[in-house]
Amino acid sequence: MSERTQKLVALRSRTDHDLLIVVEREIDRALAAVELAATKSSQRYAQAQKALATATTLLPRIAGVSENDRQRIEATVKQLRSRLDQVPVFAAMRSFPASAAS
Repeated sequence: MSERTQKLVALRSRTDHDLLIVVEREIDRALAAVELAATKSSQRYAQAQKALATATTLLPRIAGVSENDRQRIEATVKQLRSRLDQVPVFAAMRSFPASAAS
């Protein structure tokens, strides 16, 4: 392998590693946001959806991901999608009895 090819291989390896970190952070961000999402129309829900979309877009582009890492990430994405599906469409409204001050 030429020196130039070796440098390109090393660069691709570092890029794959950095992309994997970005994917993991986006998934973590999405998991944190979905826990705070009150409804599907909330800002936190939108943030979780956006972070998930970013992670799932980047993941197939990473060539150097081990099968073990890929399976772990895909399992976490599946869990995240399940949590997103569980977020209610509307907030539960609770009524409180009116009280009069005397």
